[in-house]
Amino acid sequence: MAEATAWLLTLDAELYAAVGVRELIHLVQAPALFTVPDTPAYCQQVLLWQERIVPVMDLATWLWGRRAASAPSLVGVFAYQATKTIAYGALPLTAAPARRQVSDEQACALPEHPPGWAHVAFSCFSDEDKKIPILNLQRLFSDILQHDD
Repeated sequence: MAEATAWLLTLDAELYAAVGVRELIHLVQAPALFTVPDTPAYCQQVLLWQERIVPVMDLATWLWGRRAASAPSLVGVFAYQATKTIAYGALPLTAAPARRQVSDEQACALPEHPPGWAHVAFSCFSDEDKKIPILNLQRLFSDILQHDD
């Protein structure tokens, strides 16, 4: 039985996702975010982190098609492989991430609602009666989502 460690992310009151244990690299409480004009509603802000400009992807806004009620009080910074370099992106979170051990027996189909999970997730596992999509960060932080709308 294969087992891996993941971070369980709370995106809003109803949406959860996961990433590999090594993909979440930093949490920023009360982040100072900067708005970028003429950008999609789900990716209108950036975070200055470690002398880098990091895009903040509001996955809940993209999935639901509506804006978040308030500014995030917590943002996770993630690292992922992009071409031949390491790239960074951020996600607003509504709670601190929780570590989970995930086994093959927990594999399940992606949630049907809201639609869109197949565009941003590799696969899915069940955790306490919730379906938890495992995010494909390279795809999530690419510009492909603009064309999938």
